[in-house]
Amino acid sequence: MRQTMTELGRFHVNPDASEPVLYARPSVAERDRRYRLVRRRMEAEKIDVLILPANHSRWDQMMADSRYLTAIGGFGTETLTIFPREGAVTAGVFNRSGWWKRAQDWVEDVRDCRNRWSELVIERLGELGFRKGRIGVAGLKGLVRAPDGLVPYTTIERIRSGLPGAEIVDATALMQDCRAVKSAEEIRIMRRSVRIIEAMLEACRAAARPGITEKHLYGTMIQAMLDNDGELPSLMIFGTGRGHHIGNFVPTARVLKPGDMIIGEIEAHYCGYSGQVIQPMSLGPQPKAYTDLMAVVGTCFDRILEKMRPGTTMGELMDTYERVIKKEGRGKLAFVHPMMHARGLGDERPAQFGKEGLADFRRIPLKAGMTFVLKPRARNEASRLAAQIGDTVVVTRAGGRRLGTRPLELYVI
Repeated sequence: MRQTMTELGRFHVNPDASEPVLYARPSVAERDRRYRLVRRRMEAEKIDVLILPANHSRWDQMMADSRYLTAIGGFGTETLTIFPREGAVTAGVFNRSGWWKRAQDWVEDVRDCRNRWSELVIERLGELGFRKGRIGVAGLKGLVRAPDGLVPYTTIERIRSGLPGAEIVDATALMQDCRAVKSAEEIRIMRRSVRIIEAMLEACRAAARPGITEKHLYGTMIQAMLDNDGELPSLMIFGTGRGHHIGNFVPTARVLKPGDMIIGEIEAHYCGYSGQVIQPMSLGPQPKAYTDLMAVVGTCFDRILEKMRPGTTMGELMDTYERVIKKEGRGKLAFVHPMMHARGLGDERPAQFGKEGLADFRRIPLKAGMTFVLKPRARNEASRLAAQIGDTVVVTRAGGRRLGTRPLELYVI
């Protein structure tokens, strides 16, 4: 049953406005927790002010730091945040700052700047009396999905020129570390995201049939996302076809046929947070070879989930993955990485997509409150047939806990 934002969301109501802005965001108590956490790290690293850049690439994933401290974002909104160690926070948006002042109660100082980000930074730091000190810029380099960074060269050079007494340092790790462990409220938001995804999957299952196009099915899922209070843009890797086991970023005009697989990595943002689900569907039964693979990845999911306790290392989980695939597949199957990676407000750590830095990644210990998409995949190297299942999970002292509720099995339509 559809649940509305009135039941699960929070809204900011401005008494001076003619009507409330129905825009869900985390609580002010959650804001205050984050501010304390980030400012403790700033104190430890002797950073006087943080600059969190505006960059709405990768379905707004790269806007995570700004949204984490302002609750402003979604639908491609560009937001730069100026976060001093003490004092008021400032958010700059391209325009229509008045709407954003009404839509949230986290930040009072919201300004139009029409993407003149460096001018906004220099102006605001001048108002704060900042002449020299350490400016931490998040996203300078080293993000998993943006190793070259998020900040235009010109923005940094203009800030250097306008504030010659400032030392600019990289604050990417500071923000990534603060965001890695989720609060109870963040986990509730993540669970809501997964519930939206599951509503999208039900809409897909109800609409899927031979004769419709990928685009029609994709549009049905987007409609379900919006009806259940999800946000755009949102990543959807989606594809159809016989023997299909991996999706694409772009839906096509391909017409579905009997025996087709429907597969993908489905996400939905809620308050900016997004879980991820991998749920294969089939227009009719699939061969036993495929259902056997599905059984292997289901067993693999359960074994890894059991071990997702605080203190367990990523390497131990990877070893479990490899062991289960080899045992259940009787040596005939290959495991495919990534087995899992962090999910949340944007580009999250820990995540590993290649061999570089693998030794360090294997040593990373889990902490209670970390959230991941767990998505083991098994492949028969001889036939090239592959299967995958996945859900968003949270690390607890008792092991990993799924945020989804659906059965982890192939949906046969």
